[in-house]
Amino acid sequence: MKVKFVERCTVDSALYRVGSVVDLDKKVADDLVDSGKCVAVESKKKLKNKSVGLKSSELETRVETDAS
Repeated sequence: MKVKFVERCTVDSALYRVGSVVDLDKKVADDLVDSGKCVAVESKKKLKNKSVGLKSSELETRVETDAS
């Protein structure tokens, strides 16, 4: 689980400063969030392809023309 530290804290003998974003074990992260030392960070959702029924062969493309 990704967390962002709001207080200076050590976890497993590693020092994390305010604003550090780290991926931790779910149990450890939940304990730190409950204690108020960090907040959970939402991961960015992957965008899915929203095109419906389009195939690359059907797409219109611009044709390069010689300007001279």
